[in-house]
Amino acid sequence: MVTERSIRLNGTTCTAVISDQPEALLAAKAAGRAVVGVESGNSEIWAMKGIPYVIPDIEDATDELLELVIRRHLGLPWNICRTSRLLIRELTAEDADCIPEEEYGPQEAIFRSREALEMYCKNQYGFYEYGTWALVRREDGILVGLAGVSNPRLMREMEKCLDSLGQSVPWLELGYHIFLPYRHQGYCGEALRAIAGYSHEVLGARLCALIYRENQASRKAAEGLGMMCLMETGTQSSGGQLLYGESPV
Repeated sequence: MVTERSIRLNGTTCTAVISDQPEALLAAKAAGRAVVGVESGNSEIWAMKGIPYVIPDIEDATDELLELVIRRHLGLPWNICRTSRLLIRELTAEDADCIPEEEYGPQEAIFRSREALEMYCKNQYGFYEYGTWALVRREDGILVGLAGVSNPRLMREMEKCLDSLGQSVPWLELGYHIFLPYRHQGYCGEALRAIAGYSHEVLGARLCALIYRENQASRKAAEGLGMMCLMETGTQSSGGQLLYGESPV
């Protein structure tokens, strides 16, 4: 079976090739076309190696999936969700020019380099389908901050703390940063509520956050989502960090 499906994207008709035949898919991919594989009883799943999206049945080729596949193929950002004031979308290389250098330290330099950010977008989103996202003000298209989720990188005792809650769904670490000119306007809470909903409903995950003890604004944001402080490290004098997490449902 080889078929084609088209959708309208940004005013343009875009087409993807859908097939359960690996040879046809690889040929279409080599020709620069977007492709979707369909599992078949006549071929092993390993035969679909090199095909980024493989679905169980042709009926799973929804318009939403096709838009995602075509956006990935064209290098266009995926829109995560909208709030009353914000568009939450994947980052693009061009966003690097909109992030003030003073907003981050050296460890976040990836977000200020077009080349590094382009590689991040390609590797992070294409593999995980989540990561750090852009918070764009809908009324004027201004980038007001960044927020998103990532795989937790925690100390062993913090991992054990999360494991002790006994939840059967994976944990993702929530991160957020509103740029200085746009703070104290409610953007953080608005974005985090939407991201939490997306994480639960689409990603099937619960959220945790690692926050420096003295960062009262971040602690307030986490608590606004119903997260609670599960444990802390360090001492009052040394700074230390707090592990926040969503309570079991």
